[in-house]
Amino acid sequence: MKNWSSAFQKSIQDRKGRIFHFTFKGWPWGPLFLFLCLISCRPDPARTLLAARVFRQLDSLKPLLKSGDLVFRNGTDAVSLATRRFNRRDTSFSHCGIIAIEGDTVWVYHAIGGSYNPPQSLKKEPLDSFAVPGENDKIAVYRYPLTGREQERLTVIVQEHYKSRLPFDLFFNFDTDSRMYCSEFVFKSMNRSMHGRLSPIIRQQPEPVYISIDDLFLNPYATPVKKIVYR
Repeated sequence: MKNWSSAFQKSIQDRKGRIFHFTFKGWPWGPLFLFLCLISCRPDPARTLLAARVFRQLDSLKPLLKSGDLVFRNGTDAVSLATRRFNRRDTSFSHCGIIAIEGDTVWVYHAIGGSYNPPQSLKKEPLDSFAVPGENDKIAVYRYPLTGREQERLTVIVQEHYKSRLPFDLFFNFDTDSRMYCSEFVFKSMNRSMHGRLSPIIRQQPEPVYISIDDLFLNPYATPVKKIVYR
């Protein structure tokens, strides 16, 4: 298992760094506050064991994956809770992306904005980081029946969006292609690669038209590959 905890440890270190920067501006109360915060930030053995177990499960998942698979995660924060409410039928997941196998690394391309992604452009990150425990409580992978050429076309489409730094759409406007939200990016990329075979999903939607996250896995093309619930 290669650097299995790097994403998990980075989130802890970032939080400690913010605490350090803040507290010493408040001298002489800073050292006491820093001491108390560092005590509270000490690793929780149960949390560490859970993270280790999740990363082992992710490592066992990686050999099953293919470029073009869709990955879904459920965040544990308030923003994720609000996002799930936009799903039409199944509120299990709050975010999604497209998997790409590049070399020996499983990457996820996904459209995300806000404090999660200050550049506000299409993001690329390793699966371990995308699915990091603590910030998420489950993931699932689904596969569409792409031909070899469709898979290659999808790779080209995703790379084009990434190189052009596709902006995140804060207004969730499905009618424009210059900016996209997470499920819109996934749907439009997949639909282009599949020569419009997913278009009936849109035609069935009432106004206002939008693609919800569950639209992407509750359709006849989506086949489940694996689901991991963090416990």
